[in-house]
Amino acid sequence: MSKPPRGVIRVLVVDDSAYVRKVVRTILMTSPLIKVVGTARDGEEALRQVEALSPDVVLLDLMMPRLDGVGFLRAQMRRYPIPVLVLSIASEHSEMALEALDAGAIDLIQKPTALASEQLYDLAQELIEKVKQVAMITPRSAPPLCEERRPLRILPASGHAHRVDAVVIG
Repeated sequence: MSKPPRGVIRVLVVDDSAYVRKVVRTILMTSPLIKVVGTARDGEEALRQVEALSPDVVLLDLMMPRLDGVGFLRAQMRRYPIPVLVLSIASEHSEMALEALDAGAIDLIQKPTALASEQLYDLAQELIEKVKQVAMITPRSAPPLCEERRPLRILPASGHAHRVDAVVIG
């Protein structure tokens, strides 16, 4: 499931905040092993950028206008699976974060709510390390962790079978 590094890791940064895109780009460029090849403001732009730039890793926000991060993941993983690292204010246990992981994201880093210098340093270290780790993973198009719920088909009872008085769902 891992692939050998091929030199510099090419990263696409996707976030609707120009400030966050700039900070993340600056952080990642401190590593000689990482090159930010492009940025995108939303999932629609990110789909176009992935096709045009062929990044090794996508660093993705979840909450964006037009096409959010989960929508991007679903579309991209159907087209061509690529390693995606989520960077979002959503906690790792939020419904949106779990949907992102189910849709194909490899990991999630929670954005600090305030970018104080100590938090920024911690974020920088974590971002660089996780981008390096995620770049080693070859994602695959996998079925969701839980299958879609399908309605049960109830067959008529034959003979004198027990009659169903109640159906419990959930």
